[in-house]
Amino acid sequence: MKSYIVNITMVHVQPTVRRRVIMPAGATFNRLHEIIQHMTNFESYFTDQPYHFFEVVVDGLCITDNPVQREELKDSKRLTPKLPTRVKIDNYLEEHKQLMYTYDFGDDWRFSIELEEIVEDYHFGFPTLLDGEGTAPPEDVGGPPGYESFLAIMENPTHPEHDHMKQWVSNARYEPYDKNRINQSLKSVKYKKTEWDCINHQNYAIISDPYRESELSEEQAAAKPEKSVPKKSAKNELTAEQQEEVELYIKAMTRLYGMVQFEQVVTLYNLQNVHKITVGNLQELLTAGELNLSLQKEDILYKDTVFLGPKLAGIVPEQFVRETIEKPYYQPAKEQLLRYADPSYFDQTPELLHLEKLFQKENIPQLQIDRMLHTFMVGLSKWHANFMEVIGRLMAQAGPLPEEQVKKIVPVAINVSNAVRLIENRGHTPQEMFGLERADVKPLIEQAASTEVKVGRNEPCPCGSGKKYKKCCGK
Repeated sequence: MKSYIVNITMVHVQPTVRRRVIMPAGATFNRLHEIIQHMTNFESYFTDQPYHFFEVVVDGLCITDNPVQREELKDSKRLTPKLPTRVKIDNYLEEHKQLMYTYDFGDDWRFSIELEEIVEDYHFGFPTLLDGEGTAPPEDVGGPPGYESFLAIMENPTHPEHDHMKQWVSNARYEPYDKNRINQSLKSVKYKKTEWDCINHQNYAIISDPYRESELSEEQAAAKPEKSVPKKSAKNELTAEQQEEVELYIKAMTRLYGMVQFEQVVTLYNLQNVHKITVGNLQELLTAGELNLSLQKEDILYKDTVFLGPKLAGIVPEQFVRETIEKPYYQPAKEQLLRYADPSYFDQTPELLHLEKLFQKENIPQLQIDRMLHTFMVGLSKWHANFMEVIGRLMAQAGPLPEEQVKKIVPVAINVSNAVRLIENRGHTPQEMFGLERADVKPLIEQAASTEVKVGRNEPCPCGSGKKYKKCCGK
């Protein structure tokens, strides 16, 4: 398949930190971000509170995962904001040969991404690290100058900050450069279908390959050097692009609804797409392993035929079902729905923008405001959130403010809380839920799911408890 060999080098960092990687064509800028995070010691991609954002500026576009920055650029004549999950790198990489990726606007890490070669003989659906050098800096070390000071302190046991720095870095991700470890991690970044019929393998263990090392000993490879016969394709086999889109649906729906049945994912996907999928397609993707690994990284689990989202951590599924079973699902259009696949995404409502402007008037740094509002929105969107605790944390982060400003901020924060999409409302805001309860409206996904999925009293409960329906939610 068409693939790129690229050199990724950290700018202004010494000793040199460089990674030479081969990656299939078709990656989005968000995939590029994920790949870089796997190959360094940065970790915002792997947390549910990514305070550190990235951007690539090219051809008049600002491709960034920072929702505040995208909002600010909406009326800009200089740059057009773009969501990185919707833009692929191919044309920009091939035309310019070099891109500049900036990460964490506070520390201002910069990476030069240079296209070395385009090849056609790479057949894996995920990237592979070919070679590299240098241990990458840990998160929040202070950019290139801070990293230089960090290394000097760590190398000098007599430095007064040495013990403190050792203690700090022990709680950070700071692993030495290890090609094998990185390649094992990169296997989870799958966005194309691996072409096993073009690979010399034995039961899907690599015997020999131009880009990846053998996974068999010499004795094992000599015992049966021929290629294994690939499994036959399913009649309704999904393309790599469709697999990636299905994964986005699962991530978006679990973050928006908390819990979804396989049938509900299939129903909504089929309502919004020409190509239809089946529950069998989902089960095959999960059995293959890559989808399951990708979901687990973002704390999305599946049990029987139910996906459980990260916001359900610590919540008893049976309780969740009992409290939400009578509520309709909020059903956004496809483009809006898939935005929720991004863990850092929240609706940029007028109420939230109003709150941001109030903090800006207090001359609070924008980066601090971004972090405050992200923490605030995460707190509000949790199951049965305590508003007083969440607003108290927000005001504490803002620091001492004049009483008259506090009186202005709190009512706006209340308005924000009434416009937050909640899993206990199946994606509706409190304001929308109030209107639906009065109108008794049932959205289309609810109608479709209710006609397609009928749970017998002796069948497994759809909440994933493992009990029969009649002994659980069907009481």
